Amino acid sequence: MERIEHILSDGKKVIGYIHENLGKLGKGAYGLRPAIVVLPGGGYSYRSVRENEPIVLEFLSRGYQVFVLEYACGEEIRKGLVPERECAEALIWIRENSEALDTDKDKVALMGFSAGGHAALSLSCHHEKYGLQARPDAVVLAYPVVTMGEYTHQGTHDNITGGDKEKEKYYSLETQVTSSIPPVFLWHTTQDRSVPPMNSISLLLSLEKVGAVYEYHMFQKGKHGLSTCRNEVGSPEERTEAWIALADSWLKDLFSFRQ
Repeated sequence: MERIEHILSDGKKVIGYIHENLGKLGKGAYGLRPAIVVLPGGGYSYRSVRENEPIVLEFLSRGYQVFVLEYACGEEIRKGLVPERECAEALIWIRENSEALDTDKDKVALMGFSAGGHAALSLSCHHEKYGLQARPDAVVLAYPVVTMGEYTHQGTHDNITGGDKEKEKYYSLETQVTSSIPPVFLWHTTQDRSVPPMNSISLLLSLEKVGAVYEYHMFQKGKHGLSTCRNEVGSPEERTEAWIALADSWLKDLFSFRQ
């Protein structure tokens, strides 16, 4: 495995974890692989370490090239940095350098948690403003913040909108879904009190209205920020941990990728 870093135009960083290209071993061995770009949560105040390395290692072990986007938070957003734009630039960079990264440029997914899910969904809704290469091929959303309305997470709301009414409209993503949205895998828990499950339910209704490709799982147990749902992150939830295998099988089916 190789660890690489790329600096975006605004100074933020993409970190990649790249499998060795085994295509040289002969027919059937892995060469180009699908990629997942991980966006940890943290209310746009910080980027959670619980949704960084544990997620990277999990999906590396399942055969993907994995990248982590260190998107803008807090004061950086107030100074004009835009997480959605950083997501777009990261995807474009991966696709433009797909051969060097041993990545299939047509199989690049975003995977966002909480506020990271909001950033991933924001690009998924608004990708057309950044060009064809900025559209994710799939998006996996874990307990995402979706709305800036009644059921929002207040910290996420304040950090991304600054109280600006036009930004509240733009970032209320349940109102921004169009038929061009990429396939979506979405999960949440009914016990989440930080980001209420109505965030995901409102998104689900919007996806259905536009005829989007989606899969949705609502688990009963688990607080917010479950990550891998294991002891390693302090949130063991055995049944909810099924999201990992479900998301993996969904992506592998979508991307026709088998280990």
